[in-house]
Amino acid sequence: MIATISGRLLLLLAGIVLAACTSAAGITGPPPTAPPGGAIIVAEGVAFDRARLVVPAGTSFSLLFENRDSALHNVTIYDDAGGQPMFVGEVFTGPGSRTYAVPAIPAGTHRFRCDVHPQMSGTLEAGPG
Repeated sequence: MIATISGRLLLLLAGIVLAACTSAAGITGPPPTAPPGGAIIVAEGVAFDRARLVVPAGTSFSLLFENRDSALHNVTIYDDAGGQPMFVGEVFTGPGSRTYAVPAIPAGTHRFRCDVHPQMSGTLEAGPG
């Protein structure tokens, strides 16, 4: 009897966790337009919609981040040398969006990821704008 209750409780908890990391209904379609001189990225299904971002080097830019999931997500940009964060975006639950004001990033290839779901990652190329 106790084993049956424990098994049911475990299944219920697994379902709650899975539901918290699934896509929210109602927001679909193509991503919105990137801000001038900036970039855009969408989180949906606990994944980013692209693995590569191209931004101008040496100048600040806007990064429009749309979270279509009901899970917490953000975007953090790391340097290419030691893995130190150069920018940490606000973590928030979707559906919704934020426009991050990202400071100047040096030229080169860098890494970005969601700090809540590290498997959500990609490369950011900062080059001539």
